[in-house]
Amino acid sequence: MDHQQARWNEKYANRAQALSDPDEFLVQRLHLLQPGTVLDVACGDGRHAIYLARHGFQVTGVDFSELGLKRLATFASNEGLQVTTYHRDVKADGALADLGPFDNVIVTHFKPSLHTFNELVTVLRTGGMLLMTSFNTKQHDEKGFPRDFCYREGEYVRAHASLERIEYTSYTTERGYFDGYVFRKRSGA
Repeated sequence: MDHQQARWNEKYANRAQALSDPDEFLVQRLHLLQPGTVLDVACGDGRHAIYLARHGFQVTGVDFSELGLKRLATFASNEGLQVTTYHRDVKADGALADLGPFDNVIVTHFKPSLHTFNELVTVLRTGGMLLMTSFNTKQHDEKGFPRDFCYREGEYVRAHASLERIEYTSYTTERGYFDGYVFRKRSGA
């Protein structure tokens, strides 16, 4: 287990036995998602996976924290929900390649590398929606959050030719400074 995995496992071990609320960026854009399947990338303990399963989506969560995935399974079981999980390092080449296809992919509070971003697009069905949000570089500048984990301004606006940008926004919450994206995969892509 690497340092990051150990750090996240420790975070989950110290959390209350309740899920955090889903991110407002996702909640406010739920209507944009296509009915059907969702891949929740870097899903953690499942606050978004559970939220989406409650709304009738067939959800698959992928994360590198075993403890986060165990918590997700417990939360799903307690509510009688089905969420499929995979223990994988989503930063590794090919980590997502054998999954899908999916009608939707969500990425919250995680910065995908270029190869991971390309895999997200590959597992997304034509017409499917990709929703992403995370801290931007202002979070680094003002609060010291590690720059490597922050979205640069407009970083993914033109990241893949097969994606139509529906929305790109920078916004502020009580937690800090964020960028958010919504894309639709073009037909013929």
